[in-house]
Amino acid sequence: MNQVSEVIATLVNYKAIIRDTLEYTLDKDEYSKKAFELRQKAILVELDQNTPLHQIIKNSKENGEKLEKAIRDMHELIYGANSTIVKDADDGLRVDHAQKIEIFKAVLPIHENLEAMVRGLVVDAQKKGADVAEANKVDLAEERLYRGVSYMTLVNCLVKLFADYNQARRESKGEESAASRFISSDIQEVIKGLNTIRVNNRSLTDETYKGTEDQVFRLVEFVTGRRDLPAGKNFGEEIKLTQEKVGAYVRAVEPAFRDAFIPFMKALAEQAQKDGNVIRGEGPAASQEPQEVEIEGEIDPKTGRKA
Repeated sequence: MNQVSEVIATLVNYKAIIRDTLEYTLDKDEYSKKAFELRQKAILVELDQNTPLHQIIKNSKENGEKLEKAIRDMHELIYGANSTIVKDADDGLRVDHAQKIEIFKAVLPIHENLEAMVRGLVVDAQKKGADVAEANKVDLAEERLYRGVSYMTLVNCLVKLFADYNQARRESKGEESAASRFISSDIQEVIKGLNTIRVNNRSLTDETYKGTEDQVFRLVEFVTGRRDLPAGKNFGEEIKLTQEKVGAYVRAVEPAFRDAFIPFMKALAEQAQKDGNVIRGEGPAASQEPQEVEIEGEIDPKTGRKA
């Protein structure tokens, strides 16, 4: 494993940790305290020690400072001792599901920035003739899972908010109210998150992924009134179709990621041991601002993603 592949491997591992923070947007009976504690520690270790991410952030100057701040702010928001989103209680972790949107707003831009960083390293390595094919394969597997999990959790949130919005309108006899306007604002934030996932995709063009993405935004257009429901169809049927498509996609790409990721990280650990447990990030930084596009206007997570 060459040095660039080693660096990419550490970044893919970090991306997976950031991605798994989306677990706290899932409605679950319980959450692993051990997994929480591991993420809590790992997120800051990569910033505080002489890791590839630390070096790349340092080399990125202003963009690096912005990314580091975003990561530290996310850590404090979700993993910090004073977090109101995830709390460590005697009976286990307690998650405030009323703050799901805050998790999306914190996590998605960080992962997109890290993915842009990896894409830059891959392109630069390929131009120089370095073999990073295996590292690129594992990164794409992680990206497939990340985008699938993001669509799944965001759609789950969208469906719940849409139901709440309709209930608020019914209670106000079809008129807009303070409650419906508040919910509408949350819906726009969720749609912004969905668009963040779509517009930052640079690599996934296969029919399975694109077909899943198309179905997600078909539902978005129905919800926002930009597309009429097909004759004889109702929202429930379209929601179910989207649930099934996104759930099937996630169930397919999760084991594929695991099968690629585990042996690759094992090889990284072996290589790091040979190198004296030192892997340094060198070369130009590859950081950019994630793009967001605004559109105006129930997935059962347990069957879509394993804990």
